[in-house]
Amino acid sequence: MFHFALKPKPTHKWLLLIHQLPAKPTNLRVRTWRKLQLLGAVSIKNSVYVLPFNEKTNEDFQWLKQEIDAAGGEASLFHADSVEGTTDEELVAAFCHQRDEDYAKLISEFEDFAASLGERRISDSVSVAKLGQYEMELDKLRRELESILSVDFFNASKRKRAQETFEKCLRALQRLRSSSAKAAPDEGGSARLDPAQYQNRRWVTRKDPHIDRLACGWLIKRFIDKRPRFGFVDEGTSTEGSISFDMVGADFTHRGDDCSFETFIKSFGLDGDVALGQIAEIVHDVDLKDGKFNRLEANGVNAVIRGLAEVYGDDNERLKRSFPLFDGLYELFGSSDPSKDGTGLGTGRANGKNENDGQRSDRDDNN
Repeated sequence: MFHFALKPKPTHKWLLLIHQLPAKPTNLRVRTWRKLQLLGAVSIKNSVYVLPFNEKTNEDFQWLKQEIDAAGGEASLFHADSVEGTTDEELVAAFCHQRDEDYAKLISEFEDFAASLGERRISDSVSVAKLGQYEMELDKLRRELESILSVDFFNASKRKRAQETFEKCLRALQRLRSSSAKAAPDEGGSARLDPAQYQNRRWVTRKDPHIDRLACGWLIKRFIDKRPRFGFVDEGTSTEGSISFDMVGADFTHRGDDCSFETFIKSFGLDGDVALGQIAEIVHDVDLKDGKFNRLEANGVNAVIRGLAEVYGDDNERLKRSFPLFDGLYELFGSSDPSKDGTGLGTGRANGKNENDGQRSDRDDNN
């Protein structure tokens, strides 16, 4: 009788990039090294780097190979079930160690940031300009965290702590905003803005929109500007000639403990709409993470938004695809509000129209 020894099924699949760089251009070596760091690759020997295999890492390495080849170097890409001279466990440990070093550095920066906010709150001397500076600094740190998370392939041990210290910074900044708002007069005043003065305008916000910016875009399209044009720019880019929102120093942004969506609602006198108020509570909880309203729907809505961000990399397309989500929430909350009309169906369903139809474009424009 014959006996066959079955090899264990490999736990991981790997991608190996082996490259050789020319002497010139002299900065190619530094550029390549930086790109490998951004991709989260681990060096296993001189000029040999490895990544866990998936569609994105394969594409990333393919692009880098093309760049090296185009610069006169040589690069080869290999798929492997195992890497000679090292085990899967050792490779995973190397990836986690590299990410933990990144997290440790960022955790230290988060803790310094939170401490500086705590000192400012005690002194109670925060100007609007300084608050904006803090917001820009935290946004920069947030982007660094997201960059590390994107290449943390094996959930490094310091991942959770890094996320928790970031949340701590968010809460500290929110407390600072609130204390500053109480010490300052209401910037919005009691006057309500007229949507008629905001037609056919260009509305600009930061790139890579998530819950607050997407909700604001929907609100603008449905209740404020019949034919808006949206633009997405880097933080700090001039927005002259446009109406800016959810950016540092924007025309419509966070005020006090309100997110930008809430600011829009109050500025345009839409705070009497119960359905919008309920959406605002969800947007607030997801965006500010302060648990102010403790909406049960927040986690689900956040998951859908994150899914849209994964599927739609183009900012305008992502915004457009988010509209049905907010339309659905508005119809749901409107239908459950008996005060909307005598039928108990709410204005979102009465006669198939909304009383705000005169202030928004047709749904076909949203598709």
